[in-house]
Amino acid sequence: MPLGEPRDLPLPAAAGVGLLMIGAGLVGMTAGDLPGIAAQLAAPRWLMGVLGGTLVGCGWQAARSRFPGPAPRRAPPWIELVWFGLGGLALAWLSQLTRDADGAGEALWTGRMLNAAARVLFGIGVGIVVGWAAYEGSESRRRQS
Repeated sequence: MPLGEPRDLPLPAAAGVGLLMIGAGLVGMTAGDLPGIAAQLAAPRWLMGVLGGTLVGCGWQAARSRFPGPAPRRAPPWIELVWFGLGGLALAWLSQLTRDADGAGEALWTGRMLNAAARVLFGIGVGIVVGWAAYEGSESRRRQS
């Protein structure tokens, strides 16, 4: 299958779970102090929340497409992604509660714990998605030769 062709099959469940974990990790990393790259790039928390929420929505859509039987009537996929993005934005805004002085002060211990757990979740999700992409690439090369 050439790279530009769309897939006939839905996204595998493992890749959908990986996307869910990456998105949840991004949203969770808005708690406490921003981690490494986000702090260096001065990325705003709301952007991490929107990206994380959208990735959770992508994983959710991938997982939902795997259920057997006819698909229930639902909104178009892009509208669902907008709603998930807004949910991530709301959670990023609520992450101000994990800091002293209404978000301007030091991170509370709960924020540091949430951030640390989110980093682990993000890392595992990235590993799953990169592993799936490598597997698909090797299978594609094998089929072509």
